[in-house]
Amino acid sequence: MAYEIVEQCSIGKKDESLNEDGWIATSNYVAVIDGSTSKGTLDYGEKTSGRIAMEIIKEGIKNLRPNCTIRDAANELSAKIDAYYLSHNIVKEVQEHPENRLTASVAIYSVERSEVWQIGDCPCMIDHLVYDNPKYWELPLAQARALYLEKELAEGKKILDLQKNDTGREYILPLLRFSMIYQNNENEDIYGYGVLDGFPIANRFLRRFSTAGAHQVILSTDGYPKLFPTLSQSERYYKELLEEDPLCIRRHKMTKGLMVGNYGFDDRTYIRLLLNK
Repeated sequence: MAYEIVEQCSIGKKDESLNEDGWIATSNYVAVIDGSTSKGTLDYGEKTSGRIAMEIIKEGIKNLRPNCTIRDAANELSAKIDAYYLSHNIVKEVQEHPENRLTASVAIYSVERSEVWQIGDCPCMIDHLVYDNPKYWELPLAQARALYLEKELAEGKKILDLQKNDTGREYILPLLRFSMIYQNNENEDIYGYGVLDGFPIANRFLRRFSTAGAHQVILSTDGYPKLFPTLSQSERYYKELLEEDPLCIRRHKMTKGLMVGNYGFDDRTYIRLLLNK
């Protein structure tokens, strides 16, 4: 095998059965998959939309041809989600309401092509270079949430109160839902972004990075706010962050924080590979 997995973890923010993150390793591909937290109103039954999206993509990666290009992979994986819409008669619903789509981001290492592929906001690290892909609108919304929660604290609310009921998240939720109109919107130069959601993905949303000559590759979901060369370093930063700022409104502003009863502000997955030469 052309790689070795030296460490890996996938931790659900609340319960492993609800974990919307996933990963897969075959002789041809290693991938992390981040099913997006639902912001819509469509009921998908016992599983969340993010969990379903992750499972579909995970199964789809198993069946990718070894010599796929990133374009091939994007088309084939997106088609798997589209097939789900067709089989459940919800094509019109997800066309008209993007917030109800099955949505996932991925970072995929292709053994055959010696490349890392990034579709969506899963970060990766090749040797010591980090490549992330944040949504343009996400930081302003995180700042708006932070401002709202700072106001709540100044007015006498306790951090624990806001961990039970995140009024800042509620405040920005309409804009989070609205932002879904930019999902795979190739006509939107500033706010548009790419994900796997069953709809066509423009080439400009497909990012690939060569691993030629590299010794180490790290694939992660954005549940890790900062990547380090080892899992222990990444976990240490993560835990220090939540101890210092459980609401995630100061040191590292985010659109959600650590809620009571949860183990983290989001699901998180990390895989470190050594590439065999």
